[in-house]
Amino acid sequence: MPKYKVQNCNCGQTSSDGQGNASPECQDVCVNPICGDPKLLTILSPVIYDEIGINLCRSIPLNVSIPASYPSAVTASAEVMDISYNTEGTAATAISPISGRPNCYEVTLTNLTVTFAVKLYDCANRLLTTLTVPAVYLPANSSAADYDYYDEDTNPDSVTLEIFAPYGISYENASTNSPMLNIVGFSSTNNMLRQGLSLSANSCVLCFDPDDSTITVGLSLILQSIYFAQYKIPHQGKAAIPKGSLVPPEDSVCMNFVSGDILDREIKPLELGPPDCEEYLKQDCSPVCEPCCESRALPSIPEETAVQEG
Repeated sequence: MPKYKVQNCNCGQTSSDGQGNASPECQDVCVNPICGDPKLLTILSPVIYDEIGINLCRSIPLNVSIPASYPSAVTASAEVMDISYNTEGTAATAISPISGRPNCYEVTLTNLTVTFAVKLYDCANRLLTTLTVPAVYLPANSSAADYDYYDEDTNPDSVTLEIFAPYGISYENASTNSPMLNIVGFSSTNNMLRQGLSLSANSCVLCFDPDDSTITVGLSLILQSIYFAQYKIPHQGKAAIPKGSLVPPEDSVCMNFVSGDILDREIKPLELGPPDCEEYLKQDCSPVCEPCCESRALPSIPEETAVQEG
């Protein structure tokens, strides 16, 4: 087996034998590895070669009655857990090369079932519950699920995007008849990157109607072509790992204070003259925080019933 051997060896590197002893400048790294950090770090990283995004929006009915189950809910958030799509039939998500342009592909998205983790909060931002809510975006036709939420401008039947993918795309089960669109989400089956085309999404609750038990969710779909590539990058050494404390929580505040700096007063004296004229800052400002919203009123008891119970 051929080996590369440096002529007139003059390494200029410092290494260790693993016991803290300095090794000679010229040595075999297979015996004594070099200690320290490189000037340029070689990494294998997923690199985004091209990306494009679109915005969609629709109203989504929740699977519970908010007034009955969570009457104190006043706000909501939605996180995209998963996106699923069909690959069979005419109304299916499709990936196709562009004729005469081998480095680019057309991706047609339609009938995307997006699964949200919807969190409900009360007026003090306390979490009440987390609901799993599916919704179809880009319904293909009248036979598609959730076609009632079709809208030509905000939730059309499909979109076609063009993307630069010079190293090609991925395929299902090594079959070139089944191009694969990787989904990057937050479930146990789709929380990693793969080479080829990837689809991810960000969401935002635009409106929450507790009386109708509905939310309006804006969805940003992001299509990317991603490949793993080697790069040399400058760095500033290894990251320092934060160290956890074994001190009980009730003692940590006092321990931090005793171990910390000496207290010193830091309030600034007013500069009464120009140019700051801070004497005018002595004003009674209106409160910036409003009290927590009142909970929904309980149903009133008829007067006759109240008298009898009293």
